[in-house]
Amino acid sequence: MAAEALEERKIKEIEWSDFRRTLTKEEDGADFDKYNANLKYYCIDKAQTEDIKNWLLANTKDKDVFEMACGNTAMLPHVAGYVRSAIAADIAPVTIELAKKAAQGNADLEKIDYRVLDCEKTGLPDSSFDVILEQGALHHMDLDAAYSEAARLLRPNGKFFCLEAIRHNPIIHLYRKMTPHLRTAWEVEHILGQPQVMKGLQYFNKIEKKHYFLVSIFAVPFRNTSIFKPLLAVLGAIDAVLTRIPVIQWLSWQCMFILSEPKNKK
Repeated sequence: MAAEALEERKIKEIEWSDFRRTLTKEEDGADFDKYNANLKYYCIDKAQTEDIKNWLLANTKDKDVFEMACGNTAMLPHVAGYVRSAIAADIAPVTIELAKKAAQGNADLEKIDYRVLDCEKTGLPDSSFDVILEQGALHHMDLDAAYSEAARLLRPNGKFFCLEAIRHNPIIHLYRKMTPHLRTAWEVEHILGQPQVMKGLQYFNKIEKKHYFLVSIFAVPFRNTSIFKPLLAVLGAIDAVLTRIPVIQWLSWQCMFILSEPKNKK
């Protein structure tokens, strides 16, 4: 029964991914807007994106890198020209085909080896990578399986970079429950909280983390106005203080955390 339920969940994730990623603004119009209504909230992520790029550049040069449940590849394109080798995998075949198509004609992106794999059990050899990346994928997966597989695939000093939405803010989580058309039922019920993030220490020896977006979300309604940039700067400065405070930081929208030194490695 458990295996059947898990398989059904994966099939639904594939169907949802393929549906949403094949929508285009030009051809699907209102449906594209409906199923991508949450994209407006990412207008505030410039500083976070810079943090991600800086971390990737500092930690992936001349390394063997794997992007887990990559979608259309969220992070590897930032560093494809710097790494020693790059594999990007996703369980959804259409998604991988779209990623391959987007890479055509770009010498750096064409270095990425795109594969259709179940990232809970990739079948790749032990200790294959120096760095594993995932962005917004863990809440689509069985968490223990994902952490375990990442630890297995990493070398002794390897690092697992994760960027995930967090469930503890009641307003943000209410929005998720009120917009069921934007995500699968599994996804909304498996958004990570503090226990799930810290559970990574069952598989790794170290964790570093940084939280993002608490009051800065209130800049979103002003994104098309002249006050957006100064308002976001002020709210971002407030966030920089609030997200350093234990307990309060877990009310943020997102958390970037890096798990390192996988356990049971010799």
